[in-house]
Amino acid sequence: MSADRVRLDLVHENGSTTIDAVCWDWNGTLLDDVDVALAAMNTVLRKRGLARIPDHEAYRAVFGFPIRAFYARLGIDAADFLTAADEYLALFAVGVGSASLQPEGRETLAAVDRLGVEQVLISATPEATLERQLAPHSLHGHFAHIHGITDVYAASKEHVVTAWLEDSGHDPRRVLMVGDTNHDEEIADALHVRFLRFDGGHQDPPLHRRHPVIDRLDKVVDRLTRSRR
Repeated sequence: MSADRVRLDLVHENGSTTIDAVCWDWNGTLLDDVDVALAAMNTVLRKRGLARIPDHEAYRAVFGFPIRAFYARLGIDAADFLTAADEYLALFAVGVGSASLQPEGRETLAAVDRLGVEQVLISATPEATLERQLAPHSLHGHFAHIHGITDVYAASKEHVVTAWLEDSGHDPRRVLMVGDTNHDEEIADALHVRFLRFDGGHQDPPLHRRHPVIDRLDKVVDRLTRSRR
């Protein structure tokens, strides 16, 4: 892969590299909830006599959006999807309170604030549920906007990101999305915003590496600082 291709997210045809806003994903990116998700899903699978997911590596290899397709890969058929999803969500809701923020998460949000960069949180989690998950972590002051989906079974959060971007007035080329799934990356590509892939969440990064991959959230600050030089 050429150096020019790797730098696609950071250099644009108008020569500007300044980032005005960071759009964060929540589950798996800022919130370290993979253990909770894995335990909940294995309970759902065990109830159905299906093979459990043995470890993080196996989970990250099979996870993905749309969620219906993820369930299908685990052996849960379409007729059982809604029941299985409801069971999973109930189990996840019980356990997610024990999930911590990702290492360097809180410090990174504070450092981005100090740079004067707007931060928003957009999640594929319903807004009421998202608020409950956020409550123990006292992060609201870092975000200009917090948005979730309205349909718990929605296939995508793209419409939520699109609406925020249109309302914000930001130049997409000066917006950075940070996420842990292929879905996040696909949204960034569709909306022509920059993207950083965090590899410590729910899904393994793709082999194509069209976007930079980070293993620590504080590397977001490095990217923002470089964009202002």
